[in-house]
Amino acid sequence: MSDPHSKITERRPPSETVVRAVASALDTTPLDLRPPLYERVDPEALDSLVRSGSRDLRVRFRYQGRPVVVTGDGRVELPAATENDCSSEGATGCE
Repeated sequence: MSDPHSKITERRPPSETVVRAVASALDTTPLDLRPPLYERVDPEALDSLVRSGSRDLRVRFRYQGRPVVVTGDGRVELPAATENDCSSEGATGCE
C-alpha cells in the first residue's frame, strides 16, 4: 500500500494521475474504482483548469473517501484524511 501523503508527479493529465494515485493508495486498479472520477469531478475541466491556472492553484476535492489536492503544476497529493474532512457542510464523497 502506498504512503497516504504520496505526491505523484507525472506527465499525464491531472485527472488520470488522480485516478492512478487513488487506486494505488487503495491497493486496487483504476478500472475497479467505483464510482468513476467523472461522476465526482469533470476530468476535462480539471485538466483544463490546471493547464491554464497559475502555479499557486490548488484544487481540493474528495474521491473514494480520500482528500485529493491537485496543484497548478499538475502535482497530485493525497493528504491524510482527518476527522473533520467529512464534517464540513457540503462535503462530498464521504461514506
